[in-house]
Amino acid sequence: MFLKKFLLFGLIAAVLPAVAEEGADRKTATSLKYVTHELDTRQDKFTAEQNKAMEYTNAAGTVQKRAVKSDLGTSTSDTSLPMVGGVNTKLNRKQDDIDPVNDHTAVTYTGQPGGIGRKGIYQTTESYAAQSDNLIDAKTFNAALKKGLDSEFICSESDPNTNLCWVYSIHNVITDNTLLPDDYTPLGYLQSDGTQYINTGIYPADLNTNSEFFIDVQYVDGNAAHYNYASAFGAQAANFWLKTDVKSATMIGIQAGASATETKITVASILDRHQIKWNTGLRKCYMDNVEYNLNVTNGVFTSITNQITLFKSNIGIGGGPNTYAKAKIYGAYIKSNDILVRNFIPAQNAQGTIGMYDTVSGNFFENAGNGADFIAGPIIPDNIYIPQNQ
Repeated sequence: MFLKKFLLFGLIAAVLPAVAEEGADRKTATSLKYVTHELDTRQDKFTAEQNKAMEYTNAAGTVQKRAVKSDLGTSTSDTSLPMVGGVNTKLNRKQDDIDPVNDHTAVTYTGQPGGIGRKGIYQTTESYAAQSDNLIDAKTFNAALKKGLDSEFICSESDPNTNLCWVYSIHNVITDNTLLPDDYTPLGYLQSDGTQYINTGIYPADLNTNSEFFIDVQYVDGNAAHYNYASAFGAQAANFWLKTDVKSATMIGIQAGASATETKITVASILDRHQIKWNTGLRKCYMDNVEYNLNVTNGVFTSITNQITLFKSNIGIGGGPNTYAKAKIYGAYIKSNDILVRNFIPAQNAQGTIGMYDTVSGNFFENAGNGADFIAGPIIPDNIYIPQNQ
């Protein structure tokens, strides 16, 4: 019993000195107060800087700073840390890196990574054949195709159940749906080498001041010495002109009056096929269905006494060769007060002679010039059969 009391007293005596020393921190490695104090003040070791992020380095116990941006601006390379908004801002501006061009232009691929090209989008249906390097949308192409078919063909026979046409007849834009007699073969065009022409049998005095002239023509000579003032259709006197002619490699003139009244129209090339119409009553002219104003001098119908001709502008006896045109004519007509008085179709008769057949008078007009016969275009069949549901 005595021994147990002694051991208990000795244990209490051994603990009491430790309690008495608690207020004096000896800052040993195991001192909780010392360790806690250093952790509370550790952040003071880093320098403070606004809008910067801390990141690791390869050295233990060291860090570095990196800028944080909310707007990348126009920069394409940046070492900062972008916020989500900054990234979105740059993406929204990405189109700024693509050069702006005119409307109706499509972006296309190139052979260079990251590089782009461009092509125009053709959006009219008038002369798409000349647009070899452009794109065309499906709706416009469909309209152009339908317009082309409607102007060249007429339906001769269709399926009564579906209304689908299965037999088409050639509908030349200038024939007014009239086919040639059986002993004439329609041709695609007549071509002159600059020595042939056609007398129409019509004089300006025969016409009403409200008249219309149409020609479907393609000049074939690009030599300026040959085409300057070359006229495919018309007549003229000393100071009056009723004609269409060539002014330059990219310009065609239309005139119905005195000098200085000519309407000059710029085209891509005179070597392209063009449909030209001028109406003296409306005082309008048209190049490939595009309308222009036409200056008209009414005296032109009484002042010009020469016959209207095709493939040249008739200035009477001794007319210079520079008025002849080296051209293909696909058709032509003359109207007086809205009445068709000449409707020319390139044709070949049963004897093999080449000329223009007039569906109004029923006459066949041959070469009136001194040169060889016209060059004939391809033969056009009367009907085209289009099978259905094949």
